[in-house]
Amino acid sequence: MKRRTGYLIKRNKTYYAAWHIGDKLFMRTTGKQDKRDAETELHRIMEPFVAGDEVATLQNIAAKIEGNKADIARLTDERNPPLTIGNAWNTYKAAPSRPDSGERTLSDYEGYLTAFSDWIDAEHSEIKAVRDVSQAIANEYAAHLSAKKLAANSFNKHIGCLELVFRIVKTAARLSENPWTAIQRKRVVHASRRELTTDELRAVCAAASGEMRLLFALGIYTGLRLGDAATLRWAEVDLPRRIIRRIPAKIARRNPAPVSIPIHATLAAMLAEVGKPKRGEYVLPETAAQYERDNSAISKRIQEHFEACGIRTAKTGTGFITVKNDKGEEERVSTGKRAVLEVGFHSLRHTFVSLCRESGAPLAVVEAIVGHSSPAMTRHYTHVGELAAATAVNALPTVIGDSPAPALPPAKLIDAEQVKTLADKLSGKNWRTVKAELLGLCA
Repeated sequence: MKRRTGYLIKRNKTYYAAWHIGDKLFMRTTGKQDKRDAETELHRIMEPFVAGDEVATLQNIAAKIEGNKADIARLTDERNPPLTIGNAWNTYKAAPSRPDSGERTLSDYEGYLTAFSDWIDAEHSEIKAVRDVSQAIANEYAAHLSAKKLAANSFNKHIGCLELVFRIVKTAARLSENPWTAIQRKRVVHASRRELTTDELRAVCAAASGEMRLLFALGIYTGLRLGDAATLRWAEVDLPRRIIRRIPAKIARRNPAPVSIPIHATLAAMLAEVGKPKRGEYVLPETAAQYERDNSAISKRIQEHFEACGIRTAKTGTGFITVKNDKGEEERVSTGKRAVLEVGFHSLRHTFVSLCRESGAPLAVVEAIVGHSSPAMTRHYTHVGELAAATAVNALPTVIGDSPAPALPPAKLIDAEQVKTLADKLSGKNWRTVKAELLGLCA
């Protein structure tokens, strides 16, 4: 029986190549019905078996298989080209398995991926496909980010985004492994914003004008975050009842429940100065437009305002400091360390909480006013009445202007507990009496 050269077996009309290795029979179709063509194909199939022993024969077979794998991979790439880094973002956005991120987050992710793509073009222009990004390339890019002295949080967000994108496009990119998973994240040390003193608040407000002055008043007397204060709408302001109802942007996607913030007399007077004919959609139309266009520009203006008021915004020993040169002129010089911000608009939120607490407001009341990121805590604070919240806010000191704000007609506050008590005893027989009591609360 031929072992090295093989032989033909005819089944139906087709010839099959057959051969033995040891005691095992192997067969493979030649795909030919003409015997002469089948013999030619048999010769081609048996080429690897010309080796002198079984070990060499098996090695030749293995080489043949690998060659076939390479051919298959090449044909697959020709028919279904591998996902390029340039097309990765569109594939990620279209993937149904990706997280349901907001527009702001998606914009950040796109920026991270674009930065990586630009770096690849500059440093490794031969790499085009996502699957060609090896662990070594990922390590090199991480080192590049570290060399740029990114903050730990920024570094982690950058690497985390790349890991997420590569994971979501894994099938489309035909990835065998995610090179970003092994990149070690950096330890983040959160620097909290410090509170401002009453004198600092007065200085900041006295130096401000126009919309900036009202923006600071919103921060001081409501505890709203910058984005919420800058984009506050008149539809969210109830001046007659002195209540602002706003869904904080930070928790809007997870818990779209509005917080109710009493309006301090000083803030109420400032809002009332804006006549109804001048009220459009936003309380601060110019600030809202700029915030939507470039929120970092608003933050920069606020930082510069604080600095102009003599309030250092960066932690001592970081960022820039003002010194006098040889001519006695003041100039800003770098400390050589990245600025760690201690004072910003968010400081007003911390200050608001502290002032409320100093005035004796219960913690639950303060948390209910500023909003809480924990759904469980938010539910816990749901039953805080408007009267208790208003009492806490009205106890805040006046820091805008030299004298107390002009008096406004006292707002009528309705105690939610009284309303609930009346509602619980409402029946078909006593509804007229209960209605009269409810109207009396509103009178």
